[in-house]
Amino acid sequence: MLCAGRWRFTASYAAAHYGKSLFWLSGEGLLAYFLTEAAGLAPAAMGLVLALSLLASAASDLAVGHGLRGRLSRVRGAVNLQLGGALLSALALVGLFATAHLPPALRMPCALSAAVAFRVCYSVYDTPQNVLLSLATRDLQGRARAAAIRIAISGIAGLTLALAIAPLLRRMGAPSQADGFLLLAIAIAGVAVGSAAGLWIVWRGATSTGPAAAPFSGGGVPCPQADSVPMALCLLLAMVFALLLTAPLFGKLEPYFAMHVLASPGWGGAIAVAGACGSILSQPLWCGFSARRAPAEAIARLGCMLLACAGGWALLGRVPEAALVCALLLGVVGGGLRMTLWASFADVAARLHPPRVGLAYGLMTAASKTALALGALALGAALGGFDYRGADSGRLVWLMALGPAVGAVACIGLALAWRGLPRPRADARRTGIR
Repeated sequence: MLCAGRWRFTASYAAAHYGKSLFWLSGEGLLAYFLTEAAGLAPAAMGLVLALSLLASAASDLAVGHGLRGRLSRVRGAVNLQLGGALLSALALVGLFATAHLPPALRMPCALSAAVAFRVCYSVYDTPQNVLLSLATRDLQGRARAAAIRIAISGIAGLTLALAIAPLLRRMGAPSQADGFLLLAIAIAGVAVGSAAGLWIVWRGATSTGPAAAPFSGGGVPCPQADSVPMALCLLLAMVFALLLTAPLFGKLEPYFAMHVLASPGWGGAIAVAGACGSILSQPLWCGFSARRAPAEAIARLGCMLLACAGGWALLGRVPEAALVCALLLGVVGGGLRMTLWASFADVAARLHPPRVGLAYGLMTAASKTALALGALALGAALGGFDYRGADSGRLVWLMALGPAVGAVACIGLALAWRGLPRPRADARRTGIR
């Protein structure tokens, strides 16, 4: 269905992923800034809210992946689940961004409760859409194209939020910013529910449990052997964990960097837009790049590129024009690395027995959110350890570079370990591992 000439299915999936990405990026890129600057929470309290809610989400991802594995093994079941999850997530998101309007004494407990509710509901929204990447595609090329569409659409969602947040940063005073954040949350909720409903309308006639097993046709790139699939899955989970523990630090610190280093919301918005555009426009390049290489080799090379871009940011980030170029390059390379990881994971997961596919994605998203939770705690501790609004604001530049650099090194090492696994047979087929 996906990327197989059936444009209605692909277009509706892309639209639904756009709505879901707005939710995800709101909870990642905007929530930290909202909690400290609009809701008035201390950095440590902000880190606690993000961390506990993400840990709850990790647990709910595992529960959804295992408890609903029967429905997640069928296209129709996954499509129905994601619509219900979108409705629940929309209500929780609006409630979360309304907490800045509460009395100060209630903001911390209510923000924590609403954030946990949002993350748990998001699991029912996120996992069903993710499994379609394996259930509704036939080979690695199709999964790479679908993953590229996902990353490009995520970039468009990031661009949308970057354009939306620039006016919010110009608003003076917490009450004014709180009003703007609440209106933005309501708009995002409407888009997400509408796009999830569109996916349900287009896909509800799909009754198959997933694509039939098909021979691998990867342009000379071999598939995982049956006995190497579990290890490949573990290594990919480790890469996802390492990257999401570290790399999101850059995006979470962008609003702080714009306000306290550049002292220019305009330049800050331009840098965020540059990163999103780099991720969007580079996807056709990375599809061709990954098609000519084994996934482990592609990931290792992209990790080296990301490490170089992070070094450039550390050295040049204080110069607005140079920061713009570095952000563009980080978006280009980071988008390629995410696309390759998603396509590789989808391809390995597709070789599992169908009831195991939902659990595999549950494990992946649980690993992602556990990493993000630990990263949120680290972010809160880091911001509480120096005067980021004053004399020490220059440290933000180095902190932003540190995240992608560490993530890149981890991905390089794990990709090299993947290359060391036993080489698969040339006639490898999708396996029935249970």
